[in-house]
Amino acid sequence: MLDIAIILFLGIAPPILSLWMLHRAQANYQQTNRPTNQQFSISQAPRLKALPPADLTCIEGYGYVIGKVSCKYNARSPYIRCAVNPSGSCADCRHYESL
Repeated sequence: MLDIAIILFLGIAPPILSLWMLHRAQANYQQTNRPTNQQFSISQAPRLKALPPADLTCIEGYGYVIGKVSCKYNARSPYIRCAVNPSGSCADCRHYESL
């Protein structure tokens, strides 16, 4: 009977020890990384610039893409307009090359 108790204890001890060490590590992390007295408000957060309205074109097999599809550098993606000028417009792009 004592043998069974020892085997059971040896089987359960590593997970319990692991959970105890994890709890100690999390408590230590929270204690060292407490926020300072300076509170950041939403108005202080950097604002993201919105992209201009996309000129969507539907291509069979690709789906919707933005930009001029006739350009050699068009990324054929609904997220990126062009491989050379990803956020710019196609109208004034100096890299525009027709296919």
